[in-house]
Amino acid sequence: MTPGAAEQSEGAARPDAGAMRAAFLAFAVLASVMWIGIAIGANARTPGVVGLAATLFGGLFASVLTIAIGGAVALGLASVPARMARPPVDASDAALAPALVELEARQTPVALRLRERAAWRAPLGAAAGIALWCVVVTLGAPGGVLDFSAVILGGGLAGYGWALAQAARENRDVYLTRAVDVLAGGLGAFNWRTGASVETAGLQAAGLLPAPIAGLRTQGEIAGVHAGLQLWITPVEAVPPPGADTSSAFKGLIVDIDMGQIAPATMEALLAARPALVALIEQLSTLPQLGAPRSAMVSNRLLLLIPETGTPRVFDPPAQAGAQAATPALARVRQVIGAVLHVVEGAAAPAQA
Repeated sequence: MTPGAAEQSEGAARPDAGAMRAAFLAFAVLASVMWIGIAIGANARTPGVVGLAATLFGGLFASVLTIAIGGAVALGLASVPARMARPPVDASDAALAPALVELEARQTPVALRLRERAAWRAPLGAAAGIALWCVVVTLGAPGGVLDFSAVILGGGLAGYGWALAQAARENRDVYLTRAVDVLAGGLGAFNWRTGASVETAGLQAAGLLPAPIAGLRTQGEIAGVHAGLQLWITPVEAVPPPGADTSSAFKGLIVDIDMGQIAPATMEALLAARPALVALIEQLSTLPQLGAPRSAMVSNRLLLLIPETGTPRVFDPPAQAGAQAATPALARVRQVIGAVLHVVEGAAAPAQA
């Protein structure tokens, strides 16, 4: 675990006064809006003394109960619940252990932030649902207890979904930028880089791309040096032209090996000089959910286009957070990188290998 990850994990376990205050204020807003909603609904259905009594007593009871729940939720944020504790990282695989430890350290704060955000976003979502319900009832729609309860539940779930979606994005980023990065660094002078871009002109000129495309979309790339050669491994997804069929769009990996001055002029010359390279490239297609690679020499670069034939893709984060769920995914990433490194070694000049 890096020092920064350790500090982040320790800091996340401390009570956050700001989160506690935000949760309590969000429930206070919900209590106020709920009282207003009860008043509007009661007077719309039974105007007069009955509606006034429902507003005073029913609204007061619901608001006080909501405030009490908000206080309990705010106080609950001061401690980390035991159910959030994860099992210790299995370090039986020494090659995966550093990446898994880093992942666990970075994702624990994400789980705590999810809890804190949900504590104020869920009541605000419920308040927004009540506000919408009040507008509809004011315009003449009948307002009942069931639909009032439904908008509270629906709004609360929407607020929780908002927090959950943000946590999923953060876990995805942690997996790629930290766990995959640490794993790649353990295999050599490699790191994961975001913001990668792929030039399509050379790929199309070499006939590697199966069909005309509008561009290539990627989340990042693994970049580094192995056997004296620059290497990039980039997961890509083809963007079809407007109106084209998206079901057959290419999804896979682009392996780019800069051979520099030792590069033969053509792919045929490279394979003739290094006959073992044929088997190493074909070996990639034997890995799970990878198709037969297409290869070409373009401007001193050996380019491999490897289709992915199933899901999840090689660099897709696991569906669940935590080291246990990430273990098979990271093992697969290591397997693919290792096979690509064998290709690089086969392509390198004998003096460089």
